[in-house]
Formats: sequence, C-alpha cells, structure tokens
Amino acid sequence: MPVLIVLFILAILFADFFSYSDIEFSTKKGNRKTERIISLSPSITETLFSLNLGDKVVGVTRFCNYPPEAKDVKEVGGYLDINYEGVVALKPDLVILLPEHEKAKAYLTELKIKFLEVDNKTVSDILNSIKIIGDSCCAKSEATKLLTSIEKTILQIKEKTKNLQKPKTLISIGRTLDATTLKDVYIAGLPTYFNELIEIAGGTNAFQNKNVAYPMISAEGLIHLNPQVIIELIPDLNEETLSKEMVLQAWKNIESVEAVKNSRVVILNSDYISIPGPRFIELLKDISKAIHPEIIWD
Repeated sequence: MPVLIVLFILAILFADFFSYSDIEFSTKKGNRKTERIISLSPSITETLFSLNLGDKVVGVTRFCNYPPEAKDVKEVGGYLDINYEGVVALKPDLVILLPEHEKAKAYLTELKIKFLEVDNKTVSDILNSIKIIGDSCCAKSEATKLLTSIEKTILQIKEKTKNLQKPKTLISIGRTLDATTLKDVYIAGLPTYFNELIEIAGGTNAFQNKNVAYPMISAEGLIHLNPQVIIELIPDLNEETLSKEMVLQAWKNIESVEAVKNSRVVILNSDYISIPGPRFIELLKDISKAIHPEIIWD
C-alpha cells in the first residue's frame, strides 16, 4: 500500500493581523462600489460567496474550490505563485489577500491595484475578516447576518458544554498514512486555531506546551500524553484507496492510550476542515460531537 503524506499546516498558518492602513486606503478610494474582485485565498473566496458577492469575483487561485461556482472563475495562479499578468488582465478594482502575501502586496502597490488585507489565523480573525470584507464591499447586512448565525452557534456550544468534564483531546493534522504503523504524527498545540476549537467545544488540549504550535510526535509520545479523545483531520482522504477503517487501524497499535481503548478516535475528512473561512463553524460542530457525544446536538 502506498504511503501518503498528509500535511496541511500551511493551509492554517494564516499569518498575523489585518492591516487597518490597507482598509483605509481601499475604502477612501471608493472600494465600497467594488465590482471586480480577485481573491488570493480559498477562505477569502468562501467568505465572498457567503456574503452574496460571488457575482463580483473575477479571479481566484487554483485552490479555490468552494463553493462549486468558484471553480468557474478565472484562475490567477496558486496560493503564492500568482500570475500577475493574469491579475492585470482581469482589471480588478480590489484584490483581497492575507498577510503572508508580501510579494503580492509589493507587486500590487507597484501596479497601482488596490488591495485589502485580512487575516484568518484565529477564530477572532475569521470573524473580523467577514466583517471587514462586508464593510469594504457594500455587504454589511449580509456580514451581520452571517456573523450573528456563527456567534449564536458558538454560544450554544459553550452553553451546552460549560458544566461538563473537559476531556483531554488531541488533534492530529497530518502524518504518514498507512494501515500498519503510526509515525511522524503532527499535532495541534496551544498557540493554534485548533486549540481554540477544542476549548470552545468543551475539551482540553492534551498537548500543553505553549511554545510549539505543531510538533511532530512519536507513538511513544502519544502514549505519554494519553489523550481521552483523538481527532484526526484528513481533508484529502481518498476512501477508494485508503478507508477510514484502514486509517483507524494504525491507531490500534497504541491500544494502551485511553482514546484508543475506548474507541474515541474520530476521523474527519470534510473539505472545510482545512479552510479557515465561514464554514469553520461546521468543523467546530464536528469537534464538539467528537468530544461530547453524550450531548444531543441540533
């Protein structure tokens, strides 16, 4: 069986904070009447469509696959290998990007193309990005509705779990996958977006080191942590070649771990688990159900 390396850390290392100077630059120059938008990130594309701005999106990256309509939009390269000739040809009046797009910001400034920078590294960043895009693209009402819905769900989850025990939970975000061994497991530490989701969902991160975001841990290390719940995220799992049952088989090699012993290992493979956009709330629901299956969830 071929070995598949599953790593999507890059997809969730979304850089620092949004730039107020960029927002001011964009809105002062009239981007509230924006008609031609290019998105340089899947999470941004998802946000734009969620705010009913899809008809204004004229360019996306090759990784922007949701919603399905985004696949029909002109591609302008990848996440960091942007085709600037393609960008110019689309005549955008706004490009929306992330803090790590340093080269893109330099090029766009030189080309005198307006851009808006948002962030999505934390839950707060995701919510802020929805508000900022809504404010900047004349979609305030849609943004308010979306944010109200998301925040309502977060509050409901917190309310349902606040008086419950907080199981030690480990999130695996990437490893060498096969059905016989468990090695090179990357997990989410405390200074991460996934730790936020664990805590909101009523759990406690099994890995309590504050200095390492995504450490690689051995089977022996997993035994030492002894999580009560293990959640493995595999957004590109092809069940035709490697089923969830086969993935779970490797975890059985550490049967002394409480989560394995009690059949509390959960595999999540929905596409949204690696996209920190509006559908992060669906991942939060999935994590909540994995940590607290005793709750009747709506």
